[in-house]
Amino acid sequence: MEWWNDPIIVGWGALTAGTLLGLILARFLQKSRASERPPEAEEQIQTLNEACYLTNDAILIIGNGKVIFANPAAEKLGELPIPSSLKTLKEPFVFYNPEEGCWWSLEELIQYHRLQRGKESTRFKSLELGREKRAPVSVEIRTPPSPESPKREGRYQVLSIHDIHCEKQLFDLRHLNTLSGLPNQFKAYSDITSLTVQSNNRNRFAVIMIELDDASRLRSMLGYAEMDTIITRIANVLREMTATPNLRVYHLYYVTFMVLLEHPGSIDAIYSIVEQFQLRVQERYNILQNKQKITFSAGISLYPNQGSLYHLINGAFSALSQAQEEGRGHIIVASREMDQRIDQEILLNTEIEKGLENRDFKLYFQPLYDTKDHRLAGTEVLLRWHHPEKGLLMPDLFIPIAEKSGLILEIGKYVIEESLKQLSRWNSFGFPSLQLSLNLSLRELESQEFMNYLTRLLRQHPTGESRLKFEITEHATMLNPALARQKLEEIRRLGIGISLDDFGTGYSSFSHLAEFPIETLKIDRSFVTGMTHDLSKQHIVSTITKLGHSLGMTIVAEGVETKEEAILLGSYGVDYLQGYYFSRPLPQLEFQYLLSHS
Repeated sequence: MEWWNDPIIVGWGALTAGTLLGLILARFLQKSRASERPPEAEEQIQTLNEACYLTNDAILIIGNGKVIFANPAAEKLGELPIPSSLKTLKEPFVFYNPEEGCWWSLEELIQYHRLQRGKESTRFKSLELGREKRAPVSVEIRTPPSPESPKREGRYQVLSIHDIHCEKQLFDLRHLNTLSGLPNQFKAYSDITSLTVQSNNRNRFAVIMIELDDASRLRSMLGYAEMDTIITRIANVLREMTATPNLRVYHLYYVTFMVLLEHPGSIDAIYSIVEQFQLRVQERYNILQNKQKITFSAGISLYPNQGSLYHLINGAFSALSQAQEEGRGHIIVASREMDQRIDQEILLNTEIEKGLENRDFKLYFQPLYDTKDHRLAGTEVLLRWHHPEKGLLMPDLFIPIAEKSGLILEIGKYVIEESLKQLSRWNSFGFPSLQLSLNLSLRELESQEFMNYLTRLLRQHPTGESRLKFEITEHATMLNPALARQKLEEIRRLGIGISLDDFGTGYSSFSHLAEFPIETLKIDRSFVTGMTHDLSKQHIVSTITKLGHSLGMTIVAEGVETKEEAILLGSYGVDYLQGYYFSRPLPQLEFQYLLSHS
């Protein structure tokens, strides 16, 4: 009988098709009987040929009391001439069985397998290989059965030696964070999935996302090496907390950790976990180089409230983001309403990108008038979204979302480009020269890429820069005064004017303002509305105007809605007025008509 028709070999190959040991045996048969195989077997054998080289396991094929094949991994264990008698085979093919407390030779393992009547395979899970190495391994021995006679013993045994220690290393590489040694995001998501599958919706658990506050600033201040040390110490505190029943900890990303708490009992118990963690960290590593405490923000999502893995993780991260917006050390619990809001924000961001591409955003212009002669002196550029389905959308509906996602940078570029193009058109038409005031967000101010873009753009429009002015809110400048001063000075050197918007609503002082390259103060509308009947507002407006002039600044009052307000503001020395008393924001054609008749 030819080997390819041997029922033992063919039956076993069909039964274990796709398994590693099946591939190895076919490799052996190809090697030993290459001259006899038929042409129709060529493709199959070629596929099996490389199998023994695709594994780190040691593979041996035993036949007639001899080792008749060994793959490269087996050959690395020691010199092994082919064929080798099992009786004369020495180390390293000896195995220590901790359960039996004795050493077994390879021949004894195979004999033990043969005694297991009716079993195709025998697996030894925790042997030690070699008297000196003592490397933990698992060993599997398979005997090819015959489909014609299932009880008939096969002529071959295929033996696989698997390095358990190596498997553990591979597992650690995939499931542990390399910096802290804590389980990573892959292990976290796997564990959450297991809990949701096992749960009957009555078992509750909490996913707690914890992130170090001000991480970027701390890293820039301390350096990477010291920052890594802090992260490692934080991880050690979390590791100690695993002594709490039903609590597991994970290190997802560089400064982001996760706590999985089963059967939390109450929301207060979850809050307590975060507070205890933060307290322990502060007790041990309280003082940094700038005498600042280490604080953490946290977002919590609950099962079954949030539902699937996606909603649990997304909800916890959404709650974490909201906690960080509220300041340092806050804790927020996710809700279904929050999930819905996040989904709406994602959808809106997609629509914003599409709107920018389709140029659905249009510039509107709100005129600015001189208080002395009421002439048109400039205009503030505003943005409106002509949504194809929802109609005209005001900025307060999409600007906050764009600022969170970073799309505000693309919107800012769009507004500046369109404004410079419009200035060029008006200049070509011979319209009177006027200044355009554009709103500048904090994200734009902080972005060096945006600053580089602005520099390149102004080179393409050299006549426009002297007629541009950027408005930035007082609140934005006070979040990081040193950075704001640096960036505003860069903008001023480009020839663009600087206006401080919503003045009086933040925490700045005039001594602080004197350090900024500001030309204009805009008095917030909250001080203008109803000021004719409110003496305190009148005193505030008068004081701002006088002190602003003492610093060489021009003063603009916004939100003027009545003639009486306009007259009173003029009497206090306010330089320019803006508001619905003079004009609402106008689309391009209407403003051009106003400009041509000014």
